[in-house]
Amino acid sequence: MTDGPWYITRKAVEDYLAILGRRETGESFAIAERELIALARVVTAPDREAVPGRTDAGLLRYRGPRPLRLQLLVSAAPHEHGELPQLVAVLPQTRSGR
Repeated sequence: MTDGPWYITRKAVEDYLAILGRRETGESFAIAERELIALARVVTAPDREAVPGRTDAGLLRYRGPRPLRLQLLVSAAPHEHGELPQLVAVLPQTRSGR
């Protein structure tokens, strides 16, 4: 889906559902996709002071707001879904907070 600043991959939605402990159904998938689009808008908002980090693989690492503090991994590499960067993975907060 591309209603936000990124293309949301199926894997990212599946990661998000797993972190939240939700079963994947057609409805839960669509809801999770919309929630990720909203989260993407929050973490990329112009008034947000946080700058994304980078992973060793060169992905941008955005950190979501509390309470979950999810890590959103974004690839700016070209892909078959268009020119938007793509959210490729969603990870839980690590113990170190990174």
